[in-house]
Amino acid sequence: MTKEQLFKNISEGHEIEFEYNGKKYSITYSPSWEKPYISFCEFYQYTSDVQTPEELIKVERDGVTVLQMLESLSEDKVWIY
Repeated sequence: MTKEQLFKNISEGHEIEFEYNGKKYSITYSPSWEKPYISFCEFYQYTSDVQTPEELIKVERDGVTVLQMLESLSEDKVWIY
């Protein structure tokens, strides 16, 4: 998934799930009335909440950014809801 595709899916409010190195992750957008935010987490693990897609792509897990993870995956490893 490219950065542009990621930003488009977030702006449209889609939930994104993907598998990377045997672990499953999710990205969700929450349009709160106070402050909208984007959550990123490994399933059932620590959640990183950020305000913008630009911040999201810089979040790291195990030394790899969200963008690096997504750009390395084939389409069958990314699910968009």
